[in-house]
Amino acid sequence: MTASTVTDRPVRPPRTRAAAPGVDATDAAIDDACRTLHLPTIRDRYHQIAADALREHASYRQFLADLLACDVTDREERGKIRLVREAGSLAPNAWKTSTSPLTRTSPRPR
Repeated sequence: MTASTVTDRPVRPPRTRAAAPGVDATDAAIDDACRTLHLPTIRDRYHQIAADALREHASYRQFLADLLACDVTDREERGKIRLVREAGSLAPNAWKTSTSPLTRTSPRPR
């Protein structure tokens, strides 16, 4: 190959990486940020809440408040479920064999 053939070709700019078909670049960025920040509720319900905000002509602040309220509510629910699950893992007999004076089942010695 000679130098003249290399310079005769037009130089193409590097291709930019496109998002997957059907996925907007902004949506992909929101999804990545929600994964990084551990916000599964926002990641899952963002489109629904955004559509509701558009339909109701909500302000950006109201949209953000709705989005965050949804996440707070879901976190509280998951916390309650976790506490119930952890409380259920305690064996019922563990309370009877406890040495704590609050859980003693036998009469106190005199």
